[in-house]
Amino acid sequence: MKAHLLDELVGALTAERRIKSKGVVEEALLLYLNTNPTLKLDGAIALWRKGRLSLAKAAEVVGLTVPEFKDVLAARGIVRETEGKSTKVMDEKLHSLLP
Repeated sequence: MKAHLLDELVGALTAERRIKSKGVVEEALLLYLNTNPTLKLDGAIALWRKGRLSLAKAAEVVGLTVPEFKDVLAARGIVRETEGKSTKVMDEKLHSLLP
């Protein structure tokens, strides 16, 4: 659907008070993500990698248990930082990330 036609459709539905224009994009994105579970999983992983979601919250977002989410990460070759590394190793990692 062309962008201008989509804008007109949203405008018409808003004028008839069938929808609120403010929430249209958010609702459309939620519907799209809920019908595309792989994309939703990719998004949850991206947010987890950026530190925006905890491992448990990322798993919850996609409807997985934490062990299932860990399995998905492992299957994709994504290495998780785990606690228990020596202070020296963690300091080296930190210095490699800082400018």
